[in-house]
Amino acid sequence: MLRPSPSDLLEGVADALADTVVGELERGAVRNQVLAAIGIVRRCAAATEVHGPVLYEDVLDITESLEAMAAADPAIVQDQAAFDAVQAQSHEVMGRAYPSVTELSALLLELRGTLGAVAVEIEHGGSAQSEALVALFARILEREGRLGLSPW
Repeated sequence: MLRPSPSDLLEGVADALADTVVGELERGAVRNQVLAAIGIVRRCAAATEVHGPVLYEDVLDITESLEAMAAADPAIVQDQAAFDAVQAQSHEVMGRAYPSVTELSALLLELRGTLGAVAVEIEHGGSAQSEALVALFARILEREGRLGLSPW
């Protein structure tokens, strides 16, 4: 475990900027930019604590959902070799005790590409898996909401 944690380190940077730099700057564009940067750093610090677990949940959920949808309707997979390769990669990474955030991020990009291809086939083919797809997207959005990075 890192000490200080990445979120503690980012909070420390934001505090240091707020305590030492902001007071030295005159009101205006530069001061406003530093204040905005402090806000961004604080939001990143908060997200750091949940980012890894959210990535892990996304990868696991997408992997399992793709497998279930493809098993129920094999026609939604147009490139079986590519589909199988991404699924195998996912099982390999998720089979490790502690996959890194970097590994999870790269895998999530691959899985989302596969998911996009499957979603197109579900839509065009009128597959009964459309409800499962919508439910998966809802779960993904819920997890992304937990990151708290949206400015809205």
